[in-house]
This record gives sequence, C-alpha cells and structure tokens, in this order.
Amino acid sequence: MVVSRRKLFAILIVLAVVSSGTLGWYFLNLPTPVEEDAGPIDYEPHPYNSLNWWDIAVNLADITDLLTPLGQIVAQGNRYNDDSSSHANYLDAADYIINRLESWGISTGYVGTRDAVLGLQEGYGSDKRAIVFGAHLDSDQYGVGVRQNAAGAAAVAVIASILSQFRLPVDVYYCFFSWNTVFEDVTMRESGRFGSKEIVAQLVSNNADLIAAFNFDELVFVNPFQEMETRLVVQHEQVSEFGYHKTKYIADLLVAAMQGITGYTHISAVEDRLYETDHWSFWDAGYPAVNVISGHTFDPDAPPQDSIASSSYDLYQAFDVARAAAAVGIYLALKGNGEATTYKLQTTLPSGLSTSIRTIMTVPQTLTIRGTKSENGSLTISIDGETSILALTEVSEVNFTLTSDTIAPIGPVTLLVHNTGNITTDFELHLHYQSDTDGNDVLDSEQYSWPDPDPPLDWDKDGLSDAGEILAGSDMFVVDTDGDTIRDGTEVRYGMDPLRDDTAEDNDEDGLSNIREIQLGTHPGLNDTESDGMDDFWEVLFHTDPLVDDSMLDPDNDTLTNIEEYNYGADPFSADGDYDGIADADEVALGMNPLSDDTDQDGLQDKLEILEGLNPLTPDYDFDLSPDGSDRNPRINVIVVILTITLIPVAIGTLYFSRKIK
Repeated sequence: MVVSRRKLFAILIVLAVVSSGTLGWYFLNLPTPVEEDAGPIDYEPHPYNSLNWWDIAVNLADITDLLTPLGQIVAQGNRYNDDSSSHANYLDAADYIINRLESWGISTGYVGTRDAVLGLQEGYGSDKRAIVFGAHLDSDQYGVGVRQNAAGAAAVAVIASILSQFRLPVDVYYCFFSWNTVFEDVTMRESGRFGSKEIVAQLVSNNADLIAAFNFDELVFVNPFQEMETRLVVQHEQVSEFGYHKTKYIADLLVAAMQGITGYTHISAVEDRLYETDHWSFWDAGYPAVNVISGHTFDPDAPPQDSIASSSYDLYQAFDVARAAAAVGIYLALKGNGEATTYKLQTTLPSGLSTSIRTIMTVPQTLTIRGTKSENGSLTISIDGETSILALTEVSEVNFTLTSDTIAPIGPVTLLVHNTGNITTDFELHLHYQSDTDGNDVLDSEQYSWPDPDPPLDWDKDGLSDAGEILAGSDMFVVDTDGDTIRDGTEVRYGMDPLRDDTAEDNDEDGLSNIREIQLGTHPGLNDTESDGMDDFWEVLFHTDPLVDDSMLDPDNDTLTNIEEYNYGADPFSADGDYDGIADADEVALGMNPLSDDTDQDGLQDKLEILEGLNPLTPDYDFDLSPDGSDRNPRINVIVVILTITLIPVAIGTLYFSRKIK
C-alpha cells in the first residue's frame, strides 16, 4: 500500500503537534523546585565569647576615661581645709564627680560633715555583699595633685565607667574621700581621716557586708631615674595576724589581674601596717581593705611639674590598675549561686609559643581541667603554685580532661599551656575550682546565691537574656547574630530563627513577609495579630489597624462594620468601594461584589443592569449564550427566536407533506 506524500506529511504534522503538546504538558506540570534552606549562617563570633566575664572589663575603657576626670580634678580640687575658697574648689571637683557617676545611673551624693562623695551601684542579689573602690578626691594644699591623690580618684571614675555596664548581684560603692592628709602629730593624723571614717560609718549603717575594699593612693608618679622592679605596691594586712583571706587574698587577686589581664608585671603584694591612709578606716571597722600606691621614692628637691603632661608620670599605670581592679570586682561579685568558678582560656597559639592564666586558690583542692583543641595540634599543660600541682602533661586528644597530681594550696597558681606541635593550634580549656572568699570554711557556691537570671542578664541589650541566647545558639554579645536587620530578641519572641536570614519568609502565610510584619509591629507568626477576625494583610491593604480590635467600627458610615466589610470583601473606608454608584451596603444586600462595578463580569455595569431590570448576578440574563454586555437585546433570547422562526415553516411543511403522503 503506497502512502502519498500529502498523507505522510499530514501524519508527521499530527505527530509533531501531539508530541509538542505532551512535552508542554509534562514541563508545565513539573513540581516547582523548593529552595533548600541554607541553614544557620556562618558568622564570626564576637571576641568577648572567648573571654571570662571579668576579662571583658579590660576592654570597656580607654585612656581618655582616665585623662578626662584627672584633668578636671587637678584643675578644681584642692585639699579640704578651713579656707572657704579652697573648700569651694573642692566642691567644684566633687560636683563634677557626682554628675559623672549619675550619668552612668549610679546614685551619688555627699556624706558626712566633710562632704565626702559616695556613689552606690545597687546589686540585684538578695544579700548585702558589697565591694568598695575609693580614693582621695582632693589634692594637698600645695597643689601637687597629680602625684598625690587626683590619679587615684580618676582611677575610681574609670572603674565606675566600666562596672556601670554590668548588672552585678553585689552592691558596688564608689568613695571619694575628703580631709585626708598626713600630719606628724598623732591627734591630727587621726582627724585627717574624717572623710573615710564618715563613709565607713555610712556603710556600717547600710549593713554592708564588704568582701573587698580598694583604696587608690599616689598612683602615677614614677621617678624615671630610679631603678626598681616594682612600680606599684598593693599593701595588705599581716597574714600571720589576720590570715590569708582578710586582705592578702584581695592583694594577690589584683596582682594576678594586672599581670594576667593587662600584662603589667611591675606590681607586687606587700604586708604594710605602717603606711596610714584611708584604708585604715576600713581596717578599724574590721573590713578587708588594701591600699594601692606607686612604689617610687620621692625626691622633694626635684619634684615633677604638677601637670598631667609631665614626663615623670606614668598615666597608663593608673589606667591599667583601674581596669584590673574592675576585673577583680566582677570576679568577686560572681562567686556563688551554686556553681564553682570556671576560668576559661580560649585562644589560637602558634607553634612553639606559650600562654598562661593566673588565679588564686582560697581553699586547698584538687584541680580539674576540661578542654578541646585542634585535631592535629599538640599541647603541653602544667599548673604550678609554690610547688608543682600538675606536672607537664602532653595533650594529643581533641577532647581532654586533666586532674592535678597534688592538691593546690591556698595562694596564687599559674596554668601554663605550650604548643609543642609544628602547626598553629586552636584550643579552649576550663579550669574548675571552688572558692571561699571570706575564709569562713563555707564555699562561696554554697553560701551565696542571687535571683535568676545570672548577670549581666542581657549584655547586648537585644531583648534576649544571655541565658536565652545560649538556648537559642545566638551570640550574647551581638544584637543581630544573623545580620538580617532583626534583633535576636525580636526573632526569638516571634518564633523566627536568629541564626539565619528569614526576613523574606512568611511564617504565618498571611501575605506579609516577616520583615514587613516586624516593621508594622504585627506578629510574623499570627495572621491576625490582635485576633479581631480580620487578617493582617487585609487590614494593611485597607488601612485599618492590625494592632487594635477595630472590627466593630464603621469608618465610612455605610452601616457595614469593618468585620462585615472584610467578610463581604468591601472597602471599609469607602461607602462605595468600586465607585459604581451603588452603595456597598446595597450591593451586599443584593449579593453583589462591592469592589467590582460588574459583579457578573458580563461586560455590563451593575448599575446599568439594575436600571435596565437585568440581573447583575447573572452574566446571561436571557440565557441565549451571549453575555448581556455584548447582547444587543439581553432581554430576548435570540436562539429561541431563531428556532421559533425556523420551526414554523418546518411545522407547516411537515404538516403539508404528511397530508400529501396520506
């Protein structure tokens, strides 16, 4: 059988059309590819995450925080004495300090008859533990304020600027003493501590349970020609008479902080009950106190120029001791709440280099170290006090736990880490130990507690507590961990993910993106934020308030409430939403669409259909298969007319021929 070319061509055309249609149908019906969730973002943690809470303090001030108050105090503050003009100068400096502390939220005012200044940063704990930082605010009557007391007062101001950024469970007092000079006469010398005595009396009246008091004396003067290893001395009471915990512990802590945190090595703790200054007022009251003073010898024949620009003054010495003292204050404040102390060391250590931490034991104990390191790295770790506590131990495992060979005695201990491998190694280790700050044989973890959550509550002030950040996996030092412009606290509160950018998503499927809902103040997880029956998207679209239940209001006064307008699809702010001349209420009553001027979409406007007596809900009034809008006469069914006209002659013909046939 021979198939003609024309038939073959026709068959091919048919096959091509069928194939194209089939392929088209296939591709059109392929499932829409779903974008894979990129998962949590890869972000760089804030550097504070590698620090202990007390280490953070060192980063929260710069040298200008010392120079600014130092300049003001030197310029204004003279020794408090009976001369009224000198007293006025002192009050100028005192008022400056009061205003400065109060700007940080620290309650501050005058105390006693000698106008000493006392500031209180109130802790949120349930006990009365307190830490004191104090110094002479006034210089002496000869105006040598920089080498005398002004730097100490400026150091206290630096400490206040740092600690005011923390939320601590203990009270912190900032003291600025007045009328404090040294006299040869014993009676006069006693009267010279009026300011500190009055402040101590106020602390006793407050039932303050002082765990440490720091007095900062002549801090900055260093004779550049004097050969000495110690430029700062921390004076404490005799250990043999008062025990280690009374003041030697505090002195050792400050020395350790200076050496370990600021890198300052020219400092030592020294027993001294001969140098009398304001810390003696605390000793007399039974409070643990130390005095921090420069270790220089003063040459009265060649005094330095009394200026903060003098080359004889080591201003960074005062700045460093202030930062270290703030760190010690935080370290002491966080003791307790059922937990042992955990000292963290986290860093990247190049091959052949070492790093260390130094801390203080207050009870004899076995020490435990838990840590992790890079897979191919190799470390050696040791702990030493007066003798070896943990012998040099090589660590090759990624996760490791070490326990000291012997019991660590009371006093300073140093943990040393050395990279013995040939590659740079990342590691993090935690040294765990118990503390007994006051030496009463009750561990701090058992003696002290405070309400949840732990300080400082919400470091980055993003609305999510630090404990909440840990649960969410977000960074407690970063306001917006995933960088999607929404604060971590907001994301967690609304059920969003603070670790990935989900701003463009629509969690509640209401037509508004998450970021748009945040901007509007609506809830990204609820399609009807205020539960008034109208979804957020509709309310935003029609300008009702998605944050207030306004369902029963009638802003356009068309007798339809907002919820009725919503249910009927009308415009709540227009009595005639489609501007077709028919009120929305009438359209709703007739079952019409109040937002369309042609409800049945037949090409003929609703109002015209009503005027013509047609049905605006039926696109073909006469059911002649022609929409009313294109029908020349939508009242007459053309098909019926045609059929009728056609059937008449057919009927006549049929009748005629039927008779003929018969």
